Amino acid sequence: MFSILRKLTLLFTFFFTVQSFAQGYFSGRKEWGLIAGASSYYGDLFQQYSGKHVYPSVGLVLKRNYTGYFSSRFSAQYLKISGTDAEHSIYKSRNLSFQTPIFEVGGGLEFSFREFGTNVNNKKGTAYTFLGLNMFYFNPTRLENKDIQLRSLRTEGKSKYSSLQPSVSLGLGYKKLFRQRMHKGAWILGVEGNWRKTFTDNLDDVNGRYADYNNQVNNQGQASADFGHPETLLGLQPYAAGTGRGDTHLKDWYYFLGLSLTYRFTPLICR
Repeated sequence: MFSILRKLTLLFTFFFTVQSFAQGYFSGRKEWGLIAGASSYYGDLFQQYSGKHVYPSVGLVLKRNYTGYFSSRFSAQYLKISGTDAEHSIYKSRNLSFQTPIFEVGGGLEFSFREFGTNVNNKKGTAYTFLGLNMFYFNPTRLENKDIQLRSLRTEGKSKYSSLQPSVSLGLGYKKLFRQRMHKGAWILGVEGNWRKTFTDNLDDVNGRYADYNNQVNNQGQASADFGHPETLLGLQPYAAGTGRGDTHLKDWYYFLGLSLTYRFTPLICR
């Protein structure tokens, strides 16, 4: 628990360092707010969409508006994802499952398709898109038991993968300005979808091939072997070493769908 808190503190320190740098060295109009919605993932344990694996997500966002079209954005966000074989008849006997929180910070560039909100004569609503780079922390456990730390068990017989990883944000949304007041601020409500392309295949602790069961027992312990071959927990024989456990050609994705509510502090100036 304290280890997670330390990592989260480091991530938020990085976030506020970046936003302080932006405030000190770039001109623009400030915009602070909240984002909230739902998160899920796409990977080896995503066989079909299920509402059971959609979770609440919350975060903070800071924007710097340079023109009516371009803004930079910095965010810190909490998400959660999970997946399981148990709900699918074809894969049920593999008995793989996972869940993990995701603590993420990042920044990027936002582009509005219509000149938006810099002055009172600008458009009051517009679609927008954004591209960004994030760093995130994750730690997969069994879906049925959070005490089973899959990364620590080295379930595929390899060395531990890093729990800190980069991702690329790809997003689309629509935002609407309201309660606009001359020489005052304004509220902005947005709806957006944000997809994170990762460079790891370990979000779900499923990556390459099954290790040799007996070697895992001897070299890494019974727990590593059992949760590396969870079919044995159902009374089945372990898969042979080298059998495909995950799709090595595809990296994992996670995504967020939700709302943002921000307040633009800089007075709106009439032209």
